[in-house]
Amino acid sequence: MFLDSLGIGISIVDSSTGHIRFANAECCRIVGYPLERLKTGELTFVDLTHPEDRERNRLQHDKLVAGEVASYQLDKRYLRQDGSVVWARVIVTPIRDATGFMRWFCAVVEDITATKILEEQLAAAEKLAGLSTFNLIVDTDDSEGEFPPASSSSVRDMLCRVHPEDRNGLEQAIGRAIMKRTGYTRDYRLLSQDGALRWVRGMATSVYSPSDGRTRLVGATIDVTADHLGGENHMPESIRNILDHIETHWDQKISIEQLAARYGVSPRTVYQYFAKNGMSLAEKIKLTRIQHARRMLYDAKAGDTVTSIALRCCFSNPGHFAREYRKIYGETPSESLRQASLRPAAHNDPAVTPSIR
Repeated sequence: MFLDSLGIGISIVDSSTGHIRFANAECCRIVGYPLERLKTGELTFVDLTHPEDRERNRLQHDKLVAGEVASYQLDKRYLRQDGSVVWARVIVTPIRDATGFMRWFCAVVEDITATKILEEQLAAAEKLAGLSTFNLIVDTDDSEGEFPPASSSSVRDMLCRVHPEDRNGLEQAIGRAIMKRTGYTRDYRLLSQDGALRWVRGMATSVYSPSDGRTRLVGATIDVTADHLGGENHMPESIRNILDHIETHWDQKISIEQLAARYGVSPRTVYQYFAKNGMSLAEKIKLTRIQHARRMLYDAKAGDTVTSIALRCCFSNPGHFAREYRKIYGETPSESLRQASLRPAAHNDPAVTPSIR
């Protein structure tokens, strides 16, 4: 069925009872119930909604029924049959018969759990560490291969505030993140309108939204001026080179000792730097490979399996890979592979967790 091939949820709801009359495969996956159970009439769309979001949902729906709005959109949580919670962006529009009577509602449902988790992580980081977050729309053109795109005024505006000596490096880091749909972290200087200079550490990841077909650069900056002026915690060039090597050669096995020797630094210095910044280099390498594995799962070719993808991403133990993958994304690699098979090729671009560098 055509609607089951879509990478977004579609449901039809009876306007008089709130019962779900139809739901495609993606909608059933999101709400966590099989179509047979939904069509029994035991559950309304309100029953499926998380209790904390029901009143907000009712208020929006009442406005639609009263004719105050032509449609509505809201982000809400679904409480699934297995007790898990999933975030979704829902767009609801009425379907009328020939007389103009509102007989059904059509709900378009997009799974935004990964994006919500990212937003919550950034909000928590902002509260704890004084971060400033951003969410910039990026208009990409894969045929050109130039990033960030000239049409993306928000990214361009951000780059205009960067010190000229640091601008090219940041632009290249953003370009790689957008092109490869990964993340970046980089220290750079910002110029204020009065000419004052401050150092910031920028961290962001590229996130695709199927609902509007746009890519966003979601991230945060933290002021590290004191660290740079005091000579502490400044990212040495050797460490930056090691991180760039990991981003570029993520599919090649290499030891920390080999990386240290290649870029002229002692292994002890590497271990100390990452320990001081809250994440080991081994963890960074693992996260980078898991991010690439997720994209390979969502863009699987004929014959690809979880095991083959794990091996290509340098995970010799598929069971270990599956456990680590689930910790980050809340689902198994097999579930990602299965979900990807239902998505159109143009939408096989999942949101990812931010790269920590």
